[in-house]
Amino acid sequence: MKVLLLSLFFLGFCFGSSLRRDVTVSNMNGEYLLSNSHPNGKWDSNYAKFGEVEYIDVYSPLISSQYSEVYLTMMDPVPLDPNVVDKFKGKIMAVVGYETDQVIKKPGGDVSVPITHAYNHHYCAYMSGALSEMKQVTGDLGVEDRGMNNHGAPAWWQTFKKEDVGDVSSDSGIPTSQFYSEGNGGEFRKSYHGYPFGYAQLIESPEFFHIQPMQIDTKNRHYNGTDFKPDLLPKASAAPSDAAYSGLLECPCTDRIVKKIDHVYNTQTSGACDKAISNETLCFEAAASVAAGEVSQNLTTSDKTSVPGCSVIHWSNGTVTAIYNSEEGSLVTCGGGDKLMGEVSVEPSVTSVKLELDTDTNKATVTMSGPNGKYFSVGFNAPNFAMSDKPYTIVVDGAGNVSERKLGDHDPGTVIDQSVSVTSNKVVDGVRSVTMVRDLAGKTSDHYTFDPSVSSLAIISASGTGSVYAYHGPKTRSGSTLKMSVMDSPTCVCDGGIKGSINGNPFHKDCLDEPKGDLVQQKNPTCWIDTYQGGLSCCHHQTILLDQDQSPPEEKLEYHMKFRFYYQTYTPATSSGPASHRNLLRMYYQTEANAGEYDVPQCAPGTPSDQCVHEITAHFKVSDMMQNCDIRTNPNCWGPGVSNFTGVELIYAGGHCHAPSCISMELYHADTGMLLCSHYPQYGHTHEVMDELGYLALPPCLWGTEEEGLLTPVYLPYDANLTSIKRNNNTYTHYGEMASWQMRGVLINSP
Repeated sequence: MKVLLLSLFFLGFCFGSSLRRDVTVSNMNGEYLLSNSHPNGKWDSNYAKFGEVEYIDVYSPLISSQYSEVYLTMMDPVPLDPNVVDKFKGKIMAVVGYETDQVIKKPGGDVSVPITHAYNHHYCAYMSGALSEMKQVTGDLGVEDRGMNNHGAPAWWQTFKKEDVGDVSSDSGIPTSQFYSEGNGGEFRKSYHGYPFGYAQLIESPEFFHIQPMQIDTKNRHYNGTDFKPDLLPKASAAPSDAAYSGLLECPCTDRIVKKIDHVYNTQTSGACDKAISNETLCFEAAASVAAGEVSQNLTTSDKTSVPGCSVIHWSNGTVTAIYNSEEGSLVTCGGGDKLMGEVSVEPSVTSVKLELDTDTNKATVTMSGPNGKYFSVGFNAPNFAMSDKPYTIVVDGAGNVSERKLGDHDPGTVIDQSVSVTSNKVVDGVRSVTMVRDLAGKTSDHYTFDPSVSSLAIISASGTGSVYAYHGPKTRSGSTLKMSVMDSPTCVCDGGIKGSINGNPFHKDCLDEPKGDLVQQKNPTCWIDTYQGGLSCCHHQTILLDQDQSPPEEKLEYHMKFRFYYQTYTPATSSGPASHRNLLRMYYQTEANAGEYDVPQCAPGTPSDQCVHEITAHFKVSDMMQNCDIRTNPNCWGPGVSNFTGVELIYAGGHCHAPSCISMELYHADTGMLLCSHYPQYGHTHEVMDELGYLALPPCLWGTEEEGLLTPVYLPYDANLTSIKRNNNTYTHYGEMASWQMRGVLINSP
């Protein structure tokens, strides 16, 4: 078939482009399979079938890594070719599919990098338009993400519509950016990423490409054969010695990883504990850990007129009493006073902070201490203990001058209006202590509002090497929690469970219990820090996945991620006919039910390998995937107009699981028993690129017309119950496995 072809090439920020006409389109990676094609055999995976189709090749900036190094960061944006930008300025591009690869650019053409050299764990790719921008999402929005982006990490990058631009097409329902994440792991090159005729990912005025890849360097620098042999592996690697894959791709927690585990106790200044402390010994230990000062007295009682369980009272005279009340029938609640206080000292940052809140006067008193002659600072409301939370921050310089800031994302941020009044500023034994007072309510939206009902307040703190506010260095910074107590009234002491951090990053998992998921019931190690063995939390950017006594070779592997986008020009609907394409909405759910990953535990010794099968199950509704917001502002949204429809029509369904143990993924309409989609991975059999032994492709399910060789799309009402079942071979243990469904569809009313 002869078509118009536009081929554009990018290398980082350097452009090269050429226009070629009357060239037959052929797929970059060859032919593809589906898991559910029509028996008539008409389906064709070649993108040339779309007729007036063009494509654009886009290369990421250079990736450079050592053996065992993790590359996981949002890369610099790549401008699209000016010809494409001009063509679609104020117009709509319809992306009908895309292909992916990882390549070394050479004068004679691209050379694909074997997946045994660089393992693509996953990627999150975006195209942004003239009205959108890339932002890092943190804080509450990140925690409540439900795994929609970046596998459930508490902070992630995403495109959003700009807030400061006029939008003459605000009600068009056309996205201003797009998200590409289907089949986005080790299966990425030979899993089909295309759509049926008349469907596409639409984007208005495209300008930039963005990608956050997670790559793991597994290339053996000590072996030059054509087959694969693993190089150095840490003791925590779960891969057998003769494996066809590297144990590094499962992100084992090596002895370079610093894991801190604590039994956490929290204060509660109102209501009651979610989890009470049930014995006096534990109560008195817990009270000592949360009290602001030494506990003066431990009391045990059984009193219906007192707070049940464990509590602590901070008296105005400076003494502290811990009380254990064994009377379970007491209905007395925590708190009751009008003054609250919390205090914490943070050793890494050489700082301490005391916060006092008075609801009678509506004033907050802050006392900060740090090294005299050097600056020190405290940022309030940093749920991820990171500058990217952009907390309200008070800075004391080396001379004792006080300023207030709104921090930026790993930058100093901006100075904001002064709202504190200094009441004391003194130096004793080389330590400066500054006491200041301000209103509880923030002076502006950049000033934090202190809420007396908040029992725990996350902070970050730092001290510098000089007197002027500047970079604090890697060691004199930390995060901590101010645990508030009511003065002269009982503050409940609650059991916060086992918590901790990995390499200084707070460990957070939200494993949903049955019926949503079954990781909690199975006691899967991924859900708790004390049993966590490997996965994303031990695989941050530039992590070396070797033990401390192992050194990676100096030789670097350098290459680019490559995307080929196939697109057509979108034609809007008219009075005489429909639009040329319908935009496909993103639908996402994890069989591991918000955990983001899970472990595949080894089967019982002596079990034949073909009988070693591990299974997890999730139960959810279509509405659990719904994002009821305007797709023009966020590419994950389903709106506007979600309420104008009764359900979705499923068009594309792609699973995501990792080599080397994935057996199957199945998705059922639980209300009818209908099998919607089943994946059985296609494993490689040779050592050729894109057919690497033991690595997989995942043919997706696709619905369209019989004429195209596809099955009829499936209607699912919003309240439809779905069941996902994932199976893995567990002859050996595997860390960091995934089982997500990445699907696309359109909103419709019941047929």
